[in-house]
Amino acid sequence: MKGSILFNGNIKLETDFIHKFRERITSSHHLDSQVRDSKKVLLITAAWQKREFFEGHIKKQLYEIGIPPVFGDNDVDNVQNLAIYHDFNHFKAEMPDIYQFYHSKQQVIQRVKLFYREKNSGLIGILRNQLTNLKKTFRNMSLARALAYDFEENAKRYIELNQWELLYHYACQDIQGTMKKIRENDAQMIQVCKEIDDYFFENAELAKNEFYLTMKKNLEQRILSANSIFIFGGNVAVLYNRLNFFKLRDTFLEALNRGTNFYTVSAGSLCLCDSLIIFDEKSNQWEEQSGMYYDFELFDLGFGLVKKVQIFPHCKEYIHMKDPDTVTYIAARFNKHLCVGMDQESFLLLETYEEAGKEYERFTSAGKEDGLYLFTDQGKIELTEYGEELCLPGTKIYENRE
Repeated sequence: MKGSILFNGNIKLETDFIHKFRERITSSHHLDSQVRDSKKVLLITAAWQKREFFEGHIKKQLYEIGIPPVFGDNDVDNVQNLAIYHDFNHFKAEMPDIYQFYHSKQQVIQRVKLFYREKNSGLIGILRNQLTNLKKTFRNMSLARALAYDFEENAKRYIELNQWELLYHYACQDIQGTMKKIRENDAQMIQVCKEIDDYFFENAELAKNEFYLTMKKNLEQRILSANSIFIFGGNVAVLYNRLNFFKLRDTFLEALNRGTNFYTVSAGSLCLCDSLIIFDEKSNQWEEQSGMYYDFELFDLGFGLVKKVQIFPHCKEYIHMKDPDTVTYIAARFNKHLCVGMDQESFLLLETYEEAGKEYERFTSAGKEDGLYLFTDQGKIELTEYGEELCLPGTKIYENRE
């Protein structure tokens, strides 16, 4: 049986997360009997940067709920920190030439993202102005209606359209074209950054660097020997860049397949999605309501341990969810996934199980105090109840509804 992933939006206290799910944390169905018996917990707090080892309150809570503070070889605690932030700094000190190459690579990527961000903001501004102009002419207009308009079907009866219908016809086409360009800009940035990153890893010859390989192997061992892995929030760029530097995606996937359970918060949740989507607080092209001025931008590709949903932590803080156009915009822009908003008490449990020789995924709303906020392309938010399963391809509930 594979492990599970329990996602959270942005819980205030890490210890609350542990207390709420103590029974799950202290249980195990890991393939390795030693891991099952040890109930070992691995903490990933790289997003805290220099405060990476300020995890004493978490360790104390884990001991209190029944994780034994057992010491093994080399006095390694049974509640261990991945220590990847400090490991990276150690590599930086020992391999200054490679680090300078890496730093240069990161600077180039930042320049690429600067161009991307300018274009992203500009396209969003165009989309917003297009919608504003259309609303001035047509009553009850919305982004959902503009994006749902069937341009090709109506083009067949072009000669039958009057002047106002022609205006509506082409305005909706333009709005759909702008949304397409926004998505294309996302994809282009990701591709360019990947090529730059691949160039660095190949030419830095990290695959042949013994010091790097030893550090990577030690990190992998810490991950694969854990029954539970917590990935906490903080600086998403630092967290992702450190994990990506040591190429740990496949190791996370192997741990999940062996039965390791993951618990993630905010930036940690984003890193396990297909995409890392962040808010550009310097731009105000889309939202100007309720004091919020945030555009969305794609930061990078995540590790993709969850494929069918895209998580938006801090949703109540950053997203004007009462505005139908904003809801539609999010659902349409990131339309390859179900967009799920999560707040402090929102929890999403992803499990994999077999039934009648067939493997299924199950996505369950696991927060008793709050649900999941599902974005629809009709501009509505659907709030789940505790224990409610999401109807997604690959799930039993989806199969039964077909």
